Amino acid sequence: MCGIAGYLGPKPADSVLIVALERLKYRGYDSAGLAVMSDGEIHLRRAAGKLKQLSDLIEAQPVDGHCGIAHTRWATHGAPTEINCHPHLASGGPYDGRIAVVHNGIIENHEQLRRELTQAGAIFRSETDTEVIPQLIAHHYRGDALAAVRAAVARLEGSFAFAVVFADHPRRIVAVRQGSPLLVGKGRAYDAGEPAAEGSTASFAKAGRTSVREMLLASDVPALLPHAHQVCFLADGQIADLTDQGLALSDFAGQPVEAEFKAIEVTAEAVSKGSFDSFMAKEIAEQPAVLARLLDSRLRGGALVEPDLGLDLASVNHVVFLAAGTSWHAALLGKRFLEQLARIHVEVDISSEYRYRNPVASGNTLVVAISQSGETADTLAGLRLARAKFIPVVGLVNTVTSTIARESNGVMPLLAGPEIGVASTKAYTAQVLALYLFALQVARAKGLLDAAAEAQAVAAARALPELAATTLASAEEPVEEAADIFAAAQATVFLGRGGEHPTALEGALKLKELAYVHAVGYPAGEFKHGPIALVTSHLPVICLCPRDALYEKMLSNLQEVRARAGRVIAVGQGGDRALRDLSDHLFPVARAGEDLLQPLLSVLPLQRYAYHVARRRNCDVDQPRNLAKSVTVE
Repeated sequence: MCGIAGYLGPKPADSVLIVALERLKYRGYDSAGLAVMSDGEIHLRRAAGKLKQLSDLIEAQPVDGHCGIAHTRWATHGAPTEINCHPHLASGGPYDGRIAVVHNGIIENHEQLRRELTQAGAIFRSETDTEVIPQLIAHHYRGDALAAVRAAVARLEGSFAFAVVFADHPRRIVAVRQGSPLLVGKGRAYDAGEPAAEGSTASFAKAGRTSVREMLLASDVPALLPHAHQVCFLADGQIADLTDQGLALSDFAGQPVEAEFKAIEVTAEAVSKGSFDSFMAKEIAEQPAVLARLLDSRLRGGALVEPDLGLDLASVNHVVFLAAGTSWHAALLGKRFLEQLARIHVEVDISSEYRYRNPVASGNTLVVAISQSGETADTLAGLRLARAKFIPVVGLVNTVTSTIARESNGVMPLLAGPEIGVASTKAYTAQVLALYLFALQVARAKGLLDAAAEAQAVAAARALPELAATTLASAEEPVEEAADIFAAAQATVFLGRGGEHPTALEGALKLKELAYVHAVGYPAGEFKHGPIALVTSHLPVICLCPRDALYEKMLSNLQEVRARAGRVIAVGQGGDRALRDLSDHLFPVARAGEDLLQPLLSVLPLQRYAYHVARRRNCDVDQPRNLAKSVTVE
């Protein structure tokens, strides 16, 4: 949630920062602002609403400078208004307006600090917890920027990442990480007098500088593009000092830390929409390629390639999945895979519940933490609780440089590429496939997967990319027809049995996220135990009916809905005459070679249905209201 950006270099800071904020929009936001250093002053521009409001403000009130910080805010403390928008300034003392801060996270002791600082003469202007940070830094500031930041950090409680600029240090950004992601990007060095792509270095030459190192700061890699070519990921408890000469890294005690930069592998093209009208449409369409890429990394011919997780999987007899949201639905399928293929006991925990119930730690337990971003706060807290109980952890993440990846014993990368749409699509199907391959790996380690069974499972997995492409193409027209009819429906029910119950939950979540429709997913056998009272002639009921072992029972559920005049949308094989006759609409899906994998195909038309309903309801499919891509605070 929220986004931080910072720039120091020869180019106009405002233009670089606006582009960076555009690339952080997917994290969710309701206001935005920036602070640029110029002529010994901090120039603030802030606006509630979309980034266009901020861009229009800057166009009307230009800012001229080459160093600045910026932020997209997702409201926690205080409404999404201009006065609550970041950056926030120190106010009321000798450094009034001379220190500015942008912040992600939550300062848990902000009320106590606010009382103390108010008594010391600080003037608070916002409702935010963030404002205590610049006030606290100003309280300790005596000309030494790093000393003031360290003194302030010692008083802060909670999860935070922040960047601060000082009017007294116009070519400097100081940044801190404790619990929320933050990273530093390194661009090229410009010689004094060498023209930059935008602006000029002439002013730096006059100041006696021989070179200017372009440095950037962000809460995610896309915001560094295209200016940075290398990235350094800050760890908890680190302070970054960015100047024209580069990065100096230290811990909270002031001890130097060696900065490790890595090449940025993500391209600007990978985080653009291309020819699509939205990131959501692009990412749904990318799924066949994502599945193929993941399979290519894990399969060689007809055999499975095992990633080195640093664990003895043969001894594991209990697995706990930790996940939230869409990742939790993938974990429900992971439970089915492991129980059926590896015959071990599996629990699926919602991360935010696991961390507070003091779970029992038994021997030979493995925790698998599932998170697209690898930064989900509750899942990370659950991981740390497991590690504190000496339980090994495997991270299933899309970002291998993330905190969850770094703190896990082993990592299973999703290889889905950047997912910008807030509502997850391609990461979900990649998670499901990765969990299937993991279950095969555990089964083989336990001696439960012979060569013939492994070859059959691999063949079924290999067929998935083509089957996914076929499903997306064949389902598009009937999906659009149904969306035209039901776009105005105020509620929708999704029913599924077995492996399709998680698909029903995921389909309902997508419709809620994208189209703001009240939607619920049920195990179909539970429908008559109360929820069937919802059925009327106005209620669309989406039934997942692949030709698996539970097919006949699902047909009975369709009959129950039809008997009460409900509107049936079926998801199943296109040539299924019986299913078509019982349905008002049929979303055709290809038949997977392995029943366990069918949910991976069944979810595809549900993603497109949510997308089309949202479009017809004039909803923003990439940035749904009130949502953040990565929930990095509790």
